[in-house]
Amino acid sequence: MNNLDDQIRNALSAEDAQMIGGPDDGLRIDQLVLSTFRSRNWLMTIPIVIVSIVVLALSIWCLVRFLNATEIQDMIGWAMGVIVGVFMVSFMKIWFWLEMQRIAITREVKKVELLAAMLLEQARKAD
Repeated sequence: MNNLDDQIRNALSAEDAQMIGGPDDGLRIDQLVLSTFRSRNWLMTIPIVIVSIVVLALSIWCLVRFLNATEIQDMIGWAMGVIVGVFMVSFMKIWFWLEMQRIAITREVKKVELLAAMLLEQARKAD
């Protein structure tokens, strides 16, 4: 694999290599978060973020009510509200992180496609 990497680096011009970037180049976490709102699933991302914030607020409210409850039945009810809310927020966060990962992987695949097309063009010119 290292030999292939060296061949690819040698075949690229300095401008091409700079445009494609290195293996450590990528989007920072804040850029990834914002990119989810610009992706094709932005209509789904916005409501999920809003619902996640609302459910988190409701979970905190249930927690406060749980801590102030005196009856066991009330405590069980408020505890269930906290548990369900935390699970819902967790699942929405997992979905959001998977969406960010999908965007990052798609970006890297497009870089590889561009690199392959450029190498193919250079190979055709050499023949």
